[in-house]
Amino acid sequence: MAVTPTDSIDKKLAQMYATKVTVNLDAKSTLSPNDFWSSMELIALNNKAVMNFRRK
Repeated sequence: MAVTPTDSIDKKLAQMYATKVTVNLDAKSTLSPNDFWSSMELIALNNKAVMNFRRK
């Protein structure tokens, strides 16, 4: 038996989640910009190597 959406279910859900915090806007990145760009360079080199490997 399927549950059909009704206004009462929507109201119950709205009450349940009215005080919940679903997004953490205070989150700070712990990754430094230098570490980020170093990892991006590594990913780019890996992609180039794979592309060259497939070509041969």
